[in-house]
Amino acid sequence: MDLGLRGRTALVTAASRGFGLATARLLAAEGCRVAMCARGEEDLASAADVVRDAGEEVWGGQGGRVLTQALDVQDGEAVASFVTETERTLGPIDLLLVNAGGPPVGGFADLDPSAWQAAYRLTLESAVRLCRLVLPRMQARRWGRSVAITSVSVRQPVDNLVLSSVMRPAVQALVKCLALDGAHHAVTVNAVAPGFHATSAVERLIAGETARTGAAREEVIGAWTREIPVGRLGKAEELAALIAFLMSEQAAYITGREVVADGGWVKGTF
Repeated sequence: MDLGLRGRTALVTAASRGFGLATARLLAAEGCRVAMCARGEEDLASAADVVRDAGEEVWGGQGGRVLTQALDVQDGEAVASFVTETERTLGPIDLLLVNAGGPPVGGFADLDPSAWQAAYRLTLESAVRLCRLVLPRMQARRWGRSVAITSVSVRQPVDNLVLSSVMRPAVQALVKCLALDGAHHAVTVNAVAPGFHATSAVERLIAGETARTGAAREEVIGAWTREIPVGRLGKAEELAALIAFLMSEQAAYITGREVVADGGWVKGTF
């Protein structure tokens, strides 16, 4: 299937690993120009090489057209500057992946007010900032796609992930509101809610569970996979494929949705 993305410009945050990197790589392979940001400069440089290689065949052996900037999505000035540089260097932003590292693990009793404030800045405020910078420009051009990565915790709270279970649903509410605003301008706004995938973020969750329960790593993973009907952790590339579809021409009639990719872990019907 031709997703109709060739020649589009994509901005991907938290792009040095996990879902961000997998999505940037797939979009480059589909012929997109890709702007990537993440906090770690060294990891980001390595990730950019992967993305360039993915776009090499599409771009006639010249490598994918990639722009990178090491920054923290909580730094409003740096994010605004990166958006401006992306549009100056690669062209108007057509595709936006709203992504940030998840809040720390912990139960309610473990979290002081500063932890709640930090989780708000990382998870919700950064999403609001990115959307304020990019979506009005998409609406003015009358085409755009925005996808936010949330978490399966928007549907079903996850043990020892209180911050995620509270903050992620707020991002989903933001997605719904923005979708209503953008619908008249051919701009779609959606979210994907991944379950347990084999990423560094889940490795941090595993570490938190081993510290909390004393169980071995293999025991934690085994307990999770027994609750997942497909019987395994997901792959970052699988979520990236879902994101790319939601950004495609074929998904023009899908907006304001939260698509769960969890191997069947959530037991609810809605």
